[in-house]
Amino acid sequence: MRITKKLMVLVGSIALAGQFAQAADGSKARKYVSVTTQRNAIVECKYELGRGGWPTMQATYVETPYGGQTHMRIVPGQRVTAEDAKWINACADQKLGRNSGAVPAKPEPRPSGFCPKHAPVMYGGSRYCIKSQ
Repeated sequence: MRITKKLMVLVGSIALAGQFAQAADGSKARKYVSVTTQRNAIVECKYELGRGGWPTMQATYVETPYGGQTHMRIVPGQRVTAEDAKWINACADQKLGRNSGAVPAKPEPRPSGFCPKHAPVMYGGSRYCIKSQ
């Protein structure tokens, strides 16, 4: 019984050491990208597309190998359609050097509410039009 416990501990230690080695080995593991860097790339692409507002994000943590990568994605929300989200995620993957497959065509620009393109900052006496497009 005592030998079995020692053997189990030994096997578990070897498996855990293998995961640490695989996570630390740069040739096997992909380059680690921080969540902040991923979020910044997504926000840049979102504003490049011309969509305002707070982004709605989804994070997926990959547990294996030890110390796995968290993948951030934008999801459709109040101002982002499903088509927009696909393009934004593909754009962010390109900026981060990840392969996400074929990049969809850039969605058509949509009007930004009540403000026309030529609107000054104050429009109609009571409406603010910041950064007219």
